[in-house]
Formats: sequence, structure tokens, C-alpha cells
Amino acid sequence: MRAADLRLSELVEFGEGLISLQGRRLVLHDLNALALMRKDMAEAMGPEHARRLLTRFGYFWGQADAAAMRRLFQWDNLVELLRAGARLHSLQGVAKTVVRSLDWQEATGRFTMEVVWHHSAEAEKHQIALGPSKTPVCWILTGYASGFASYCLNTEIYFIENKCVAQGDRVCAATGHDRASWGDHVKPHLAYFHLEEIRGKVTTLTQELRKRTAELNRQRHELDKLRPLVQPPLAEAHSAAFRRVLDMAARLARFDTSVLITGETGTGKEVLARYIHNLSARAPEPFVGIKCGALPETLLESELFGHKAGAFTGATHDRLGLFEQANRGTIFLDEIGDITPAMQLKLLRALQEREIMRVGESKPRKIDVRVIAATNRNLEQAVAEGRFREDLFYRLRVVAVPIPPLRDRREDILSLARLFLHRVGVKLKLGNLRLDATCLDLLTNYRWPGNVRELENAIEHAAVFATHGIIQPEDLPPHIVQAVPRTQLPGIGTAQTLAQMEQAQIQAVLAQVHGNRAEAARRLGISSATLWRKLKILSPSP
Repeated sequence: MRAADLRLSELVEFGEGLISLQGRRLVLHDLNALALMRKDMAEAMGPEHARRLLTRFGYFWGQADAAAMRRLFQWDNLVELLRAGARLHSLQGVAKTVVRSLDWQEATGRFTMEVVWHHSAEAEKHQIALGPSKTPVCWILTGYASGFASYCLNTEIYFIENKCVAQGDRVCAATGHDRASWGDHVKPHLAYFHLEEIRGKVTTLTQELRKRTAELNRQRHELDKLRPLVQPPLAEAHSAAFRRVLDMAARLARFDTSVLITGETGTGKEVLARYIHNLSARAPEPFVGIKCGALPETLLESELFGHKAGAFTGATHDRLGLFEQANRGTIFLDEIGDITPAMQLKLLRALQEREIMRVGESKPRKIDVRVIAATNRNLEQAVAEGRFREDLFYRLRVVAVPIPPLRDRREDILSLARLFLHRVGVKLKLGNLRLDATCLDLLTNYRWPGNVRELENAIEHAAVFATHGIIQPEDLPPHIVQAVPRTQLPGIGTAQTLAQMEQAQIQAVLAQVHGNRAEAARRLGISSATLWRKLKILSPSP
């Protein structure tokens, strides 16, 4: 799991009278009320006591969030878990938190982290309630960052704010260090922190600054003018490998160069070919595609080049081939590695001469077509073995675009899953369909031998069986759930006994179903009698 993959809709379940994060109850607070409370606290007990209480509140909050993140997910590494705190701040609307640097040296215990808080709600409301300040005022934010990092690393970490909008700075910013690295500099700040671990978390409403609206509208207007020239990306590309693919596609689209797309079955080769076409100057013209390996040679020739009436039995009228249908546009030749040697020669002639000849005719016809081919085979090996013409191979592969399998770009799995979730929700008329957070590790850790196509089918399968619009692990295809071991990431947090893990899971599921034991037993995959017995063991009568 990566911090950037966290989504509020998958973490929090909003119900009437009950908001929960995987079994832990949450409450929404009004920011204006907190600002007025801050003012009353400062006036009644003085700013020092107000700061102490609010810093501790933030510290408790950060510890609770860190505990939840460690419990719910298997993190790629400890740094990603630390970054999750900043991500949660942004999701919760407290501030747009940007991590400028993060260095954790496990061997020495040295920790350094620099964060910037854009649009700090705490600084904004402090100014409204108490006016400008001579010192930084993001006390809850510094407390939260300190509590989150301290819980993750099981050591004392303190953040000190060095820039604040409330004192006239452009942004709010803070630096965090371990206790030893701070030295004496941190001593005046220690009184504001409280070092208890608790389980509780407060979520705040998202606040957007009005002054951003005009700039966003201007940017939207500029994008609208460019929209005819630019296609949106296929999906959010988080992996470096897929970003390179999209970058190559954008560069290739400007030229009529022949392209060979390679990749395993289901990686989305035709989708990428359409993407290149839609980015190109040929976008207004047709895009036609054909799976070459699905047709016998005689039928494939007719499909590609067309035929004259009477050319063969059943040819009752003249017919345009796909090359002519795609004139001035793009033709996509999928499974190109499966065509026969005779068909390879005819295709080579069409590409070299830029003309085709219909079956049954002797008159060539000029064509203006861009060719994009694709294969899941190793054509270089086929050339070496004499099964594929070398001259045709180089004619098709002016530029090769390899699409990596989904297992090699795990960072893209969740963005693709969410894209398919939206599509299947529209297709099946399911409204606000969403993934439960317990599904995320299952999706990212599965190897996806069928690649993107298998992922899309798995999401549709889960949507069909989901209840109340929420996809739970049991709604996914069984082979996906069974293939992924649910083990805790080594080196993060303290170990739990099997009984403790079982107890936590039972209590979390009961909270999700609002105490409905029959439904909880169904989700846990046990009988109601077994659940009753386990609850009796966990809570014995006095």
C-alpha cells in the first residue's frame, strides 16, 4: 500500500447517525465551532494553556490515525506509512499537506521530515477568531504530525512550526526530528505534547479557499479551449513504467510512424492504440481494428483489402476492406504475429507501396492509413526462427511500445480499479458504488495474470454481489481472495497474538454491521453459533 492510494470514500462509511472507519466511530466537527472554542480557551485560561490542550488534541488524533493505518493496510515500507499521515490531513480537509523531504535512518534512529501546509484551516480560523499572531498557531497540526510519526516509529518525534500564515507567511511549514536530533532546541516545546496512545480519531469537514475559485475557472477555460486537441489520460498513471508508455504515446501521436505495441494478453493494447489515434491529427477520421489471428487467411485478406463481386463464392457485391474504410485514419492490426507467411507478404506490399488490391481485382488502390500493430508474441524470436518476415517486422516496428504487465506496475492497480468501478456503476446503474478499504491490499497484492482485462472483470463480478453499494473482500472472485496471504508487514508496529487479531476483526465487523450478529457471521464466514461462542470467550460473564 502507498500513501497516495488512500481515498476517503474507501476508508470511511457514512451512515445515518453513525460514521465509522472500519469499525471505529467518527464524528464530524464544525470548524467555526472549533475556532470559537479556541478563542474562549485563550481568553479563559491564556494562550499557553490553550496551545497545550490543542497540541495534545492533535497528538492524540495523530496517534489514533497511525494506529488505524497500521492495522488496516500492508504498507510497501515504513516511509509510505509515515507519508500516510500527510495524505490523511489532505483527505480530511485540515490542510493540503506536502512532504518536502523525509529521511528515516533505522540504524541510528535519526528522523527528519519537512512538511508544508497549504490552506491551513487552523491558521485561517485562528486569524478570524483572534486576529494575526506573532508566533505560529497551527498547534493541532504540529501535534498531529508528532503523534503520527511517534506512533509509527515507536519513539519520540516532535514537529515544530517555523512558518505560519497567521504571522504573515505565505504558507505554513514545520520540521520534525527525533528527540536526540533536536537537542536543547525542543525543550521549550515539550510541555505542549502528551505522550499517551489512544484509539480515537476526529475528521474535519473539507474547506476550500474562495480565492482559488477564480484561478480554477481560468484554468478550466484554458483547458476547454485545448480539449479538442488533447485526450485525457487512460487512467491515473502512478507507476514510472506506465508513465513512460503514456509519454511515448503522446510523442508518437504527432507523427505517422508505424507502431508495434507489445504486451501480454489483457494489458490494453487496443486501448493504447485508440489513445494514440485520438491524440493524433487523424483523430477526426476512422479508427478500425481487427484481430488477425481470429480469421483464416482467405477471409482475413478479404477483410483487410476488400473484394470484387464474384471473386469467390458468396461475394455478391463489391466490398470495401478495412484499409479503405480507415483511409486518412488509423488501422489497428491486433495479433499480427499469428498471420500466415503468404498474408505477411501481401501486408508488406500494402505497407511499402501504400496501396492495396481488392480480391478479384488487378487494379491497385492508393491508401492513406496509419498502421498500428500489436502482438503478445515474441516477434524477434519468430523472425529468428523464420516464422515471421524480417522485412515486415521492421516495417511494422518503426517504434515499439511495450506495455508492462499489471503485476509489474502495482501502483496503477487501484487507480484502474476505481476507473472500472465508476464505469461498472454506470453500466449496472448502481449509483455510488465504492470499494471497502479491506479490499485494497487484496487488489494490489494479487498478481493479475489476466492483467487489466482480468481486473475489469473482477470489479464487475464484485459489483454484482456487493450489498449497499460497498464492495467487500467476499464480493471479489474467490481465487483473488485466496491467492493473497493477509500477513502483517514485518517491522511495523508490535506483534499481535492470533487471539488479539481475531478479537479485533470480530469487533470491527460487528461495528460495520451495527451489531447485527447474523450479518457479522456471514461476513466472517462462520456460523452464528460459532460467533456466539467466540463472543462469550472474549467477554466472559463475571
